[in-house]
Amino acid sequence: MSDTAERRTRQGRTLLPNLLLALFSLLLTAALVEALARAWVEIELARARASAPERPLSRFHPVLGWEKTPLATQRIRRPEFDISFSVNSRGLRGPERDYAKPAGTRRVLILGDSFAAGYYVEEGQTLRAVLEGMLNTGGCGPAEAINGGTIAYSTDQEYLFYTTEGRRYAPDAVLLAFYYNDLFYNASRTGPGGEAKPYFELHDDALVPPAAPLRARDSGEAGHLADPAANRPKPWRGSMALRLLSRRTVDAAPRLHAFLAGLGLVQPPALDPPREYWVFGLDHRREVADMWARTRLLLKALRDSVQADGARLVLLYVPIRFEVNEEAWELTRQRYRWGRRWDRARVFERLAAIAGELAIPIVDPRDELRRAELGGWPTYYTRDVHWTSHGNAVAAHAAEGKVRQALDCAVR
Repeated sequence: MSDTAERRTRQGRTLLPNLLLALFSLLLTAALVEALARAWVEIELARARASAPERPLSRFHPVLGWEKTPLATQRIRRPEFDISFSVNSRGLRGPERDYAKPAGTRRVLILGDSFAAGYYVEEGQTLRAVLEGMLNTGGCGPAEAINGGTIAYSTDQEYLFYTTEGRRYAPDAVLLAFYYNDLFYNASRTGPGGEAKPYFELHDDALVPPAAPLRARDSGEAGHLADPAANRPKPWRGSMALRLLSRRTVDAAPRLHAFLAGLGLVQPPALDPPREYWVFGLDHRREVADMWARTRLLLKALRDSVQADGARLVLLYVPIRFEVNEEAWELTRQRYRWGRRWDRARVFERLAAIAGELAIPIVDPRDELRRAELGGWPTYYTRDVHWTSHGNAVAAHAAEGKVRQALDCAVR
């Protein structure tokens, strides 16, 4: 046998064991990664259960759908923050405040959803706390800011909260934080987690309030009322590691996700955008027109109620991150393959037009948030959709001038 043939024979004899060893190593690594992924999910669920309060943060309300539970407290842990959330005896986040306003004190009541509630920062870093501190300097004090924000509220619930509870604080000004998805939920009978919520009928350009109270059995146990186990991720093709990979890349790296989906390693992304995003596009015209019609009437009703109480309404626009961050906008466009029919300025421009028609001052913090993002001061978390403590400070600074005007005190 020649040397060449002998060498080939020896190579053939060692090739199969080497391939088997490589395959075994690959399978062992995959099994280890899968075990670590499943262990991580269980650890996160255990942490969530351990931090769940004895008294839930939310409870059913027959008019509003849900409300914060008085004196509830919870440590809220997320990958990007770890904070303590406490509710005072009147069901609001922030210091205890009597309904009766102290003599000589100016009050601003903040209405809104989770951006107003500020569950993602410590109380001293919320929009409420920062704005109150600003108002108490430069000729506007003594002043109090009261946090009437509740997670997942939309404009209809904020209006009802004001008429049933908020006005009891006798505010001199009301600051309404408006987020784009308020439009969708103003036209929905359920909240983001499937909870029953108030629904106004629309007849002849007029809102008809709910005729009957909501029922607790219709509220369900979804969304912010859910057990942590309800959020357990489901394996993709039997693998928890692939599920976590899918969740990580679908929004953060749409092109990589599409490539991995082609290999069958992640779940193919849904190309249809969430219904809440319809308001940035030109499709679904009938549904979007209904959302805007309801929202305009709700803003008018809130303005009229606030003015009837001798106070003034100010509107604070809360942009979604892709409105002020170019990378986030480009990733969203890639994720849903958006073309020129989608405009990230569309919601604000329409809202500003309605505010002008109704003579409601509107605060636009987009430029300040954009400058902060470009300057290396993140105003939004990258995985959570909410403001960082710096984002709250930027929003409070943007709102300060118009709030001072509404309170009839000096503008710095």
